[in-house]
Amino acid sequence: MAKRSRSGRTTSKNEALAAVRGNAPKASPNVRRLAAFAKVHSCPTAVLAFAAGVDSNRVLTGTRLEMPFGQSPFAIGRGVAFENLLRQHGHAELRRVLTEGLEVDFALAPVENLRQGFQPNRTGLTMRASVTKNHMKEIVTGLPRPIVLDGAVLRAEVGGITAFFEADEMAIGVGGEILVGENKSWPVVDGRPTDADALGSALDQAATYALLGRRTLAEVGVDPDRVSGDVVIVTPRNTGLSPVLHRQNVDGRIRRIERLLAAVPAVSDIAEDLPAGLSFDPVADTSADDDARLDAFAEITDQVGNVYEPGSCLTSCGFAWACRECAFGRGDPAVAGGSVARALPGVATLRRVSELGRGAPPSVAEAPAAGPIARAGRLYDEAVPVPAPRRRRPA
Repeated sequence: MAKRSRSGRTTSKNEALAAVRGNAPKASPNVRRLAAFAKVHSCPTAVLAFAAGVDSNRVLTGTRLEMPFGQSPFAIGRGVAFENLLRQHGHAELRRVLTEGLEVDFALAPVENLRQGFQPNRTGLTMRASVTKNHMKEIVTGLPRPIVLDGAVLRAEVGGITAFFEADEMAIGVGGEILVGENKSWPVVDGRPTDADALGSALDQAATYALLGRRTLAEVGVDPDRVSGDVVIVTPRNTGLSPVLHRQNVDGRIRRIERLLAAVPAVSDIAEDLPAGLSFDPVADTSADDDARLDAFAEITDQVGNVYEPGSCLTSCGFAWACRECAFGRGDPAVAGGSVARALPGVATLRRVSELGRGAPPSVAEAPAAGPIARAGRLYDEAVPVPAPRRRRPA
């Protein structure tokens, strides 16, 4: 449903969210952003930023509360070098590693590079998604020959927003079945990944592509289970760049990601409830001083609401340090951690926790937590007695 702006003109949900984003840095939905959003999707401010396409990692750039997200230039350079190695000489190294790892001869298999020949914009992504869909149908309904799509694109609706997701080797055709492939430049030493978190993230990425691939096949009337629950991760072996393939089942991850996508709120619902004039523009205004930008952010969280949970926010959201400062400022129990905040339902501040611990009468909302807090206060007083005042020595 459309809503009326203050000028009386009817605005669509997309226009309303574009006004919320304003000139703030923009971010399109991708697998990494979706994975980060999964950890903070209970926070109204994070939901609003995701729906409006705001890049939370860059909105506070230049302030003392800018989060240090992003890969190092060395990691990026290594990744580019590894990708180039796989594509050199007609994808010779990629063909070799697929042949050895999947025990299927890819020496003469067609490898179509969908990163070339298309515009680097939304029109190009739309065309690549169409080509990907047609090739996937051919793989599972045509001749069971090996084929690789390099840079396949899948289209999906995320909260009512059309998003495009680019995979590394989306459609690896093996015997009429499709496998998803991801290239990662971190090494596997003696058969073990050097970064378990990076491996988990890569498997989540591949599982997302597998889920979207199944939905794509379902759209063209083909059995979605022809997209395998197994995925392949191509990484360097040991400390060099020589690639090696790892095959792993991700069915459990696919089910979890499916639940996540179902939980993403509809953009139309968010746009309906937006306060008038709300915008990330003043937060992202690099010409303003730190305090003005942080006050503007605090105003958004006051109007929309936020949930600060250190364990997930600090690793996934570019607003985390700003939310932490706001939480410290109002004495929010969340600064002590999510488990503490959950144990204090209805108690608004740490100061109030202290008062209840000293026997202050609770309100109706505080009653469930008041008893345990009072008992904890008594135990603390017994364990840590108040020291007697020191006597002054006579002059």
